[in-house]
Amino acid sequence: MGSRQFGRAVAFCGIMLLSPAMAQLGHRPGISTSTLEVKDLTGLSIKVPRVRIPHTTDRNLAGGSAYLQWRDPWLGYQLGKDLTQREFQLRDGVFGRAVSNFSGKLPDGRTPTIVANDQVSCGGCHNIPYRDAGGGVNFAKSGGLGRNTPHFFGGGLVEMIGWQVRLQLLAQMDANRDGWVSKAEMNGATLAVAPAPGAPPIVYGRNADEDGDGRPDLNAIFSVWYVDGEGKLLRAARSLSDASVAGFNFFTTIFGWGEPGGGLNPTNRAFYWNPIHAHTGMQANDPTSLADPENDGLTGVSNAGAQQVWTHKPMDYGLETNSVGISIDDPDRDGAICEITEGDLDMAEWYMLNAPRPGLGRQTAETARGQARLGDFGCLSCHVPNWRIQPRNHAPADYTQAYPGDRRFFDFDVVWNASTERMEGRLVRLHHYENGNEIPNYGGFLVTGIYSDFKHHDMGPEFQQVLYDGSVQKLWRTAPLWGVGSGLPWGHAGQDMTLDGVIRRHGGEAEASREAYVGASEADRRAVVAYLESLQLYMTDQVPADIDGDGEISEHFMVAGRDTGVERLNAEWLFATPLLIEGPAVGGDGSVVRSSAGTNIAEAYGQHLPYLRDRDEDGFPDVADEAPESRGFLDGVRNAPAFYYADLNGDGVVDALDLLVFREYYLTTP
Repeated sequence: MGSRQFGRAVAFCGIMLLSPAMAQLGHRPGISTSTLEVKDLTGLSIKVPRVRIPHTTDRNLAGGSAYLQWRDPWLGYQLGKDLTQREFQLRDGVFGRAVSNFSGKLPDGRTPTIVANDQVSCGGCHNIPYRDAGGGVNFAKSGGLGRNTPHFFGGGLVEMIGWQVRLQLLAQMDANRDGWVSKAEMNGATLAVAPAPGAPPIVYGRNADEDGDGRPDLNAIFSVWYVDGEGKLLRAARSLSDASVAGFNFFTTIFGWGEPGGGLNPTNRAFYWNPIHAHTGMQANDPTSLADPENDGLTGVSNAGAQQVWTHKPMDYGLETNSVGISIDDPDRDGAICEITEGDLDMAEWYMLNAPRPGLGRQTAETARGQARLGDFGCLSCHVPNWRIQPRNHAPADYTQAYPGDRRFFDFDVVWNASTERMEGRLVRLHHYENGNEIPNYGGFLVTGIYSDFKHHDMGPEFQQVLYDGSVQKLWRTAPLWGVGSGLPWGHAGQDMTLDGVIRRHGGEAEASREAYVGASEADRRAVVAYLESLQLYMTDQVPADIDGDGEISEHFMVAGRDTGVERLNAEWLFATPLLIEGPAVGGDGSVVRSSAGTNIAEAYGQHLPYLRDRDEDGFPDVADEAPESRGFLDGVRNAPAFYYADLNGDGVVDALDLLVFREYYLTTP
């Protein structure tokens, strides 16, 4: 048996599911007349092969991340969405040799707290609804019950609320406005923020350390770092009582369910680069998150306008980079360099910033009754319904008043239409044109129906979780209720199969509300559940929607002279060069279908733009490729390292035969 035949046999027996066939998984191009075996005439699959996006700040560098954000923002949005849905392969650097270890080892000293190398795509867990900013899958983390994946619909609004809360609390604590809180400024004052005009303020703690634990008495939503007398970050300090500590600073960890001692991801950007390594083994090079020239804990401001903060280093430190900022380091020694670029993170963040918020389903007398009972039962003291994003302050008195405003470039309002009896959307543009750029308006925005104070609360014994080290986690972040009606399971560990069940499991600080609910009439309980069920997610590119602003939803929406069917929020229709679909076509079984496969993919997706052009189709754009006409998937030059660190053929050893399998089946022509 020759080497080629041996490789085929091994691939078939053990690792066939990871082979790229003739296209990257999730990437299914081709129209009805194409000779490809796999093609997607629905147009829903990813249409372009994987190309690393260079980070740029010059909007004139065509195809760079700044260009994609400001000159062709819908294309940038779609490319960012593709990064959350693409199923990466070994040739992209997925499943590297290094084991993820963000939360430390378990007591055995060997087992990582977070399971690593368990997904090839963000969409593997964030998949309800499919191909969107969904959630719903449980995965192993911290304890035997696991952790339920939350959706990130409206993720940009959540991020902006978190930063605004931080500024509002600093305005109450930082008397001399030097950017941090000294011990002398810790005056014991109660710290509270009003989420929206007329709403009761939410108390987030006290400006003190009254319990003497060395940590400011702030809610666990805030992760704290300690500083010296000049406000400089002391990375080794763990307490206000540590030597050299003069005070503290903090950020709002507003995503996730809540972790002991605070979580790691305060921004959408970190929410991508941190898990993409934890679950796929792909390291990100991101100076935006890493560079801290002032050593004050605040790192870069992203192209999308989000201040990043020090949490921990991205796994690829980028100590060596090429002329366009592509890291040539290989921290996990798997032969693949710069699996995720700073420009990739720009686009993933751009998508997550603008990810549409959940919708509101059919409203009836029963749902109105249920909404009222949420207030009657005291649920709204934690599940705060509305938050106000303050508009950009162009002349702030000090840094605490420097609100960035709503940084999104569009809003998508989805509600039930009683006349058509369906969920329908309306695109609201939040940007204006200026010198060829599409600039966000940075206005104010009232976030309605989010239902969270984002605090960590003790939810009582039924919500406690015994962790792998034997400790008990009691505090959990108030889950936003928007989207809660779209599917089970519910709760931080996905233990509940019904909304009634998860409500009944509330205790601790929510005990009074639980008792009010349990003691209410059956009709009232049904009404509460009915209202919660109306808080809906949806497939953002499938819900009928008015995207051209004419006040109507066309059943035959025309794009570039082609009937695309019902009008909907398909970003491809809004590209600088709209995607042209194939239209009526004959399917494989002879049926006549409307093919939404693209016929001008290269033009619409900017594949000929200088910073996206990839002539050898190895995932490295020509501007960052040492050998732009010689395919090398792992580093732009070579197709495999001298020695590959994986037992691919399952024979129990890592040797040259594994390298053979790697070359034959993971680095084939896409």
